[in-house]
Amino acid sequence: MAVACCTNVQLEMICFVQIIKILNLYTPMNEFEERVPISFIRKIQEQLASTKEQSQSLLMDTKLLFAVNFQFSPSPVCLEMIESPAEWGLGFLRKL
Repeated sequence: MAVACCTNVQLEMICFVQIIKILNLYTPMNEFEERVPISFIRKIQEQLASTKEQSQSLLMDTKLLFAVNFQFSPSPVCLEMIESPAEWGLGFLRKL
């Protein structure tokens, strides 16, 4: 399957399928390790399915664009006349 033609949904499904496939194909190296139990794989499948459902409902669409208009209201105070108190410690600022 070419990755270039996949949608996000297809990519998520591929990831879910890959996780389950890896768990199913895991072979223990020696007799001390256990195979992955089927019940565990089923729980992982349920968890992945619920995560997928939650992620679709909790995330917002990042491609949604809308215009925002801010009204400009000029200040009645002339900015050249503003004085900052000495207590603010902004002595390094100079008026131009």
